[in-house]
Amino acid sequence: MGAIPARTLCVVLPAIAAVWPATARAWATTEHQEIGRASYLRACGELAAAATAKGAPPPAVAARLEIACGRNLATMAEIYGDATALAGDFLDEPSEFFSQAGAWRFKSRTSYWRLALENSAHFNPMATRSWAEYHLAAIAEALKAAAGSGLAEVTALQLALQESAFADHYLQDSFAAGHMGFNRTASSAAAAKSFHDAWNERGRIVSSRNGDRWMTFGDGYLGSPRNADGRRHLMDAAAMSVRGVLGAFVVGERSPDEELAVWRTLPFAIQAPELGADIVEIFEGAEPSTDRALVPLVTTLRPARKDTVLTGAIWSAAPFSDADHEILAAVAGLELALPRIPLQSRLGAGGTLREPGGAHAAVIDTGVLVPLGVSLRTLVSHQLNLTASWMIRRDVAAVVHAAYQLNVELGDVLVNVQGGLAELLPDARTGWYAAIGAGLAFSAAGGGGF
Repeated sequence: MGAIPARTLCVVLPAIAAVWPATARAWATTEHQEIGRASYLRACGELAAAATAKGAPPPAVAARLEIACGRNLATMAEIYGDATALAGDFLDEPSEFFSQAGAWRFKSRTSYWRLALENSAHFNPMATRSWAEYHLAAIAEALKAAAGSGLAEVTALQLALQESAFADHYLQDSFAAGHMGFNRTASSAAAAKSFHDAWNERGRIVSSRNGDRWMTFGDGYLGSPRNADGRRHLMDAAAMSVRGVLGAFVVGERSPDEELAVWRTLPFAIQAPELGADIVEIFEGAEPSTDRALVPLVTTLRPARKDTVLTGAIWSAAPFSDADHEILAAVAGLELALPRIPLQSRLGAGGTLREPGGAHAAVIDTGVLVPLGVSLRTLVSHQLNLTASWMIRRDVAAVVHAAYQLNVELGDVLVNVQGGLAELLPDARTGWYAAIGAGLAFSAAGGGGF
């Protein structure tokens, strides 16, 4: 396998990983900031109105309302908006807001891309569970703050708002069209990003437990006129969520009814066609039909899979009996999903770079890829590559191989290595096969209801 030395892999793979920017977000950073800031301002306005509706509030309540929503309201809202943008996309946990680890993560492009790629918790229905976990933690801290005094009071409130920022980041993600309708934990990173991008732009029809039904979009479409209904539902839920935390601090009591009120506004059922069953309609941008039945989010268990991948590879093969009879070739091509079956076809064309005797030939690759699963938080996918490489000159020869293929998935970009057995024809000599390549994923198939 000397044609693809280990030192080449050690240089190429990290280099591509370090420079290629690939993310899959529900909303752009500025959109998270806008939602967080506006929801904080609205929550404070509603709390102030409720506190004064029956006359002057008790002194302790008035003091806590001043701390959370008083003269520094604009700054507090700005800070909260920034915090919701940082949570999850840049920071792993609320404790990292003021830690050295958090400062490193915020400045580190590698950390940002890692969080963006292994982001299963940002996808519905897991996102709503993440919201509930952090929201309850935020309320608990807010109640501690209400029972405290002096610096203990404001310190606990700060912790509550950090927890709430994480909760509301996941709540916001749960409304994005590209963050629902498929099993993120079973989908590779490239398939998930392609699926995410297509649906964020196309939009989905969703409904809540309240029975409301609306169209929602995703990353980059928060302010789009097409997303007017989606924005309204998202802003209502976000304001109710932070109001529950601020209310627990100001009033000093937990409100389970308000917690359930937020829960009832979250996307619960969606229009979930399998991406691929009507792939032409989807990628031509046709409006989805409004008469399709909605399915509960928890039943959208099908994974997404890479549908169209542009590939390039350098491969080599040689018989075990004659190591000097090594063939080296470069091939570019496409991997295309096969409808209704869990396989991908592989078509490619190129030429030999080196053959015994100095000859050269055109090369045509035909084969199939069999998925074997994902690992390393979906950043690595595994396949069985069954391909015949036809070498065409005056006569026709072939290298038929069965190889294990490992793909490192960096958003849209894939870097892969292969190794396996080959049969070199027409002499029928068994040997080895190895390859290194890269790919660019253009679309994804799959998803849909169970």
